[in-house]
Amino acid sequence: MHENISGEKLLSMASEIVRKSGVKSFPDDYVTSHSGERISIPEGSTVMMFRQDESVVVSIDSQRIYLRTHDQAKFIFYSAKRGLPETINPYSVDLHEAIIKFEEDLDATQRDINAASKALSEHDSNELRSMCSRMLGYRDIF
Repeated sequence: MHENISGEKLLSMASEIVRKSGVKSFPDDYVTSHSGERISIPEGSTVMMFRQDESVVVSIDSQRIYLRTHDQAKFIFYSAKRGLPETINPYSVDLHEAIIKFEEDLDATQRDINAASKALSEHDSNELRSMCSRMLGYRDIF
């Protein structure tokens, strides 16, 4: 049986998960070199990533950015999930290590959310994920 809990209790659970989380601000806290060209990111609330022909596409409210590699696309995708209006040009920095570390932090926090969600209703579980995302400064990252 899954229980429904109060918003206050969900907020308390989310606060505890976020307190323990290693997730920091992407890309600034994960990229060692911040110099170089910057690029604009379209504003929008729906951020998706998919492969199309020879490119990897990040779509933000139907505005598409075509990238050469999966790492470059992830870099733009995670930056867009933070709602950033611009970011470091992914062609000018080493992305691989930054993305691996960020995804490790995401995975660890996701495990904590999943553990806390076991006794929750689907609605409360989704709300907990959403709260954790917002508290960490992201749009639906979990």
